[in-house]
Amino acid sequence: MLEEQIQKIIELRHDAPYAILGPHYAERERALTIRAFLPQAERAYILPANGGARREMRKTHPEGLFAVQIPGVAKLEYRLVAVDAAGASATLQDPYAVHEPSFTRTDGQALERGALDALFAKLGAHPRVKEGVAGVNFTLWAPHASRVSVVGTFNQWDGRRHPMERHESGVWELFVPELGPGELYKYEVRNAEGATFLKTDPLAFETEIYPKTAALVCDLQRRHDWGDDPWMARARETPGWTLPAVVHRVTFAEDAHAGPDRVAAYGQLVERVLPHALERGVKHVELAFWEPGETVASYYAPNPRFGRPEDLMAFVDACHQRDIGVILDWIPPLLPHVGQELSWFDGTRLYDRDAGVDALAFNLERPEVRNFLAANARFWRQVYHVDALRTDARTFTARLSGEDAVADLRFLIQEPPLGPALTKEDSALLARGRCVDPHALLGPHPLAGEPGLSVVRALLSEAEAPVLLPEHQPHVLYPLQWVDEDGLFETLVAAEAGTLRYRLHATWQGQARTFADPYAFKFSIFGDQDCYLFAEGNHYRIFEKFGAHACVVDGVAGVNFAVWAPNAQRISVVGGFNHWDGRRHPLRLRPGSGVWELFVPGVGEGDLYKFEILPRTGPVFLKTDPFAFHTEVPPGTASVVYDPVGKHPWRDGAWMAQRARNNIWERPVAIYEIHAGSWRRKADGEFLSYRELADQLIPYILEMGFTHIEFMPLAEHPYGPSWGYQISNFYAPTARFGHPDELMELIDRCHQHGIGVILDWVPAHFPKDAHAMAWFDGTCLYEHADPRQGEHPDWGTLIFNYGRHEIENFLIANALYWLEKFHFDGLRVDAVASMLYLDYSKKDWIPNKYGGNENLEAIEFIKHTNAVVHGQFPGVMMIAEESTAWPNVSRPTDAGGLGFGFKWNMGWMHDVLFYLQQEPVHRRHHHDKLTFGIVYAFGENFILSLSHDEVVHLKKSLLGKMPGTGREQFANLRLLYAFMYGHPGKKLLFMGGEFGQAGEWNHDGDLEWGLLRHLPHQGVQRFVAALNRLYAREPACHQVDFRSAGFDWLDASAAETRVLTFQRKARDPREAVLFVLNFSDQRYPSYRIGVPYPVEYRELLHSDAREYGGSGETLPGQAVRAEEIANHGYAFSIVLNLPPLSAVVLKPAPLALD
Repeated sequence: MLEEQIQKIIELRHDAPYAILGPHYAERERALTIRAFLPQAERAYILPANGGARREMRKTHPEGLFAVQIPGVAKLEYRLVAVDAAGASATLQDPYAVHEPSFTRTDGQALERGALDALFAKLGAHPRVKEGVAGVNFTLWAPHASRVSVVGTFNQWDGRRHPMERHESGVWELFVPELGPGELYKYEVRNAEGATFLKTDPLAFETEIYPKTAALVCDLQRRHDWGDDPWMARARETPGWTLPAVVHRVTFAEDAHAGPDRVAAYGQLVERVLPHALERGVKHVELAFWEPGETVASYYAPNPRFGRPEDLMAFVDACHQRDIGVILDWIPPLLPHVGQELSWFDGTRLYDRDAGVDALAFNLERPEVRNFLAANARFWRQVYHVDALRTDARTFTARLSGEDAVADLRFLIQEPPLGPALTKEDSALLARGRCVDPHALLGPHPLAGEPGLSVVRALLSEAEAPVLLPEHQPHVLYPLQWVDEDGLFETLVAAEAGTLRYRLHATWQGQARTFADPYAFKFSIFGDQDCYLFAEGNHYRIFEKFGAHACVVDGVAGVNFAVWAPNAQRISVVGGFNHWDGRRHPLRLRPGSGVWELFVPGVGEGDLYKFEILPRTGPVFLKTDPFAFHTEVPPGTASVVYDPVGKHPWRDGAWMAQRARNNIWERPVAIYEIHAGSWRRKADGEFLSYRELADQLIPYILEMGFTHIEFMPLAEHPYGPSWGYQISNFYAPTARFGHPDELMELIDRCHQHGIGVILDWVPAHFPKDAHAMAWFDGTCLYEHADPRQGEHPDWGTLIFNYGRHEIENFLIANALYWLEKFHFDGLRVDAVASMLYLDYSKKDWIPNKYGGNENLEAIEFIKHTNAVVHGQFPGVMMIAEESTAWPNVSRPTDAGGLGFGFKWNMGWMHDVLFYLQQEPVHRRHHHDKLTFGIVYAFGENFILSLSHDEVVHLKKSLLGKMPGTGREQFANLRLLYAFMYGHPGKKLLFMGGEFGQAGEWNHDGDLEWGLLRHLPHQGVQRFVAALNRLYAREPACHQVDFRSAGFDWLDASAAETRVLTFQRKARDPREAVLFVLNFSDQRYPSYRIGVPYPVEYRELLHSDAREYGGSGETLPGQAVRAEEIANHGYAFSIVLNLPPLSAVVLKPAPLALD
């Protein structure tokens, strides 16, 4: 490897010479090796700086590679002594002994982006002191070169002597000690094909006089002592003040006759030009020191034919001290006229591109080239204090004028005429924030009586030096005239208002911005039909109108903001794009609709924003967007611009199509309820992201056999301990767990693995947080104004005003949004009972118009929602968490129901948990708690839920509720699950219950996964998985859940023995499953049970099996044949061995039918 690298040095094709040349310490040999490439030397020596004896270097290659090894030395300061064939010696500092790169990785990355503002301070030749050694640092951008060397008088123009080091960005660098200003140099470049040629440094600050083209090392910082600080300070404070009124143009010629407009040297400018300019009242002098067609060696050096850099600096300084600005004729667009040295710079079209016959132009598509030119413009400003640059390349100038690097420069400036101000009345409307139609006053407007002229007004509070950049005149700047102290500016433009396209440029707090004027666009995303449907409550896609929507208007990208606030006096959108200044972007009100909107160019996805609202009374305040699709991570409360359309490439088409065809009521539905923030957490306690949840949750669900996941509320909520039930942003997934795209990915991956996903949806109430929807426009907009109707006293939250169509529309569209954009398979609607009753948990309440306690508006909203959802999304589950005896909750609206597809069976849950919490000896007194559920089981489409609500607030975990010893608790828990899976109704189990979590659920942590190290918890987990598989496999367990035909009691009256037996049936009468549950702590070795069929009954599942943590006394898969002994009203019966607190599931052998 070393030999190969040495050969590259010899063959002049090495791009990392520091790896071979200079000092290198080897730890293994404990010796310092020094190598030097001295092609003209016969002998070479190391001369230690501490005065020690010199050491002769061994010539290791005839081309001039020398090396010496010094044992026991790790570092040595030294000089090289080279002796040629004639015996002449030279002492020099080894350039490869100093390795302190000035061009950093960050610089390279900035250059590749075209964002290296200090380009001329990084590239070129710069006197430096490195490691105490003075010299010159050479840096060059030549990404396609295979080798670059710096050559000059200091090395007899020998390219072998000083090869440069290549950086990742294609920049080459070398520090050459003992050089200084005045040294002549060039770069010897070798291209990929091996051709070698010389190039002048394109960033040289001084060059030879043409036709010679060598560069000179130049330290411009020491060339002139500037005295124009007051001028430059004023220019920095108000850049627009330097716009020229009168310009005096000066050209240069070697044979120039004496005169004020043509000189032969920079030194003549002060004596010839300045007196004339002062006499005429000239404000700017324009210099043209490049003749057409003249070759330019460097764009960073003034023409050397007319003097030195300090002569030009002296003239500019003298002008500034007399309040005269200086304009410089700048780079024309075509390279052959002024840039032959740049063409094919490193053997490739690095800087240039074809621009017609025999013409080349700068390749502005390359960020580095734009950086080169932008930095060049800044160079003339910073180093020579030039005030403006003139160029005839309009497209070129327009391209550069938006670059940050030249934000304070002017190109071809002219004084604009001043336009008339607004009337005092109009100005006052804007100033006081009372203007509901800012487009009528701001933006471009025809100038009365002046065809072809437009007046442009802009509200730019606290802006410095605003100017207008017209698209049709990219080289012209129109300064905006200050009109009043509230930030109103205006100017006249020579263009028709209807066709004028322009941008504005201004500075705020030192930050310059170029942007399109929002008020130049008469765009509206709302049509009259949109407003009508919204007011009627029937605009089911209103989320496509309200909120922040990225769009392109007249070729300009931006975001349209729209919000409903009918009682506000003014609404502005604020964000980082306007320094959160509500004066900058007031929205326009659509009359009669309460809808405010504004298209803001330049704002894009990921930008933060809020609405600043001026109410009819009181001060302004900030609100989050009720229709925001994305938000900051709490505790941040800003909305985030995000467009959900087309963001995720969905791959669940087969699932979605099958879902629409399925009869979900006859399908197995086993739901795993989960709180995303506390299912699992990372080792450091941080949340899993949506993507990380997908990675871990999906395999777990598949292993456990659940058919669906139900997420507790995922919409954004400020207060974590609310578990998501106090929502501030109904359209935004909480950012705690990642980006909305990642949630889409999670759901998509679930679908691809056959898992449905249900969202807990909360239209019953919302929090009072000041940043959210409460008192949104200074009035009770989303909530009822009367607290007896508008507040939940128990929860401290607000109740939606369901009687207002716009609120109804907001919520219905929200349900549709989650189903459409995120492909949720169902919505579990929280707290339905609180919506149905006006007196829910209230002492003080208002009856409805009929004197009843029914909330008629909420009922209509629920019906409307369910009808629309089922109409648009067949197969979607609408689930009511409704805890009262309200009739027909899960019946269609056209049959007098509320329209839900399912209802949680809260009564069953309370009764069964009450029963199981009793000691077995006392259960005989509460036997009806087990059986009563069947009385009403078929009145609704029930889901049997063991939810999060039952394992919090000191209620204990499900395992903790069970009485008895540890073994008995686990047996009771398995018995509970067996009863749930056998009972009619779909199933829901909260996370942690599937393995018998010991403690209550804690939303601030994660589940007690460590318990799975213990066999009883493993047993429960396996038992739940087995139940899920049995439930999905056996049609009798799920096919006829909501009709009495699917259920028969075998014996419901055995209160004394506490044994419950029943049969589940499918549509096919031959498909049946028997459940036998012993809720006592007694063993019944020969328990006779009446059965309907004279066949063999095979065991499918036994909760007392050893693999589930039971005693294992019964044999798995055992079969028992029915005897013709009548029992429990049946002609046949079987005898079973029933261990205490156990459940067994049996299936009769197929019965032959005649």
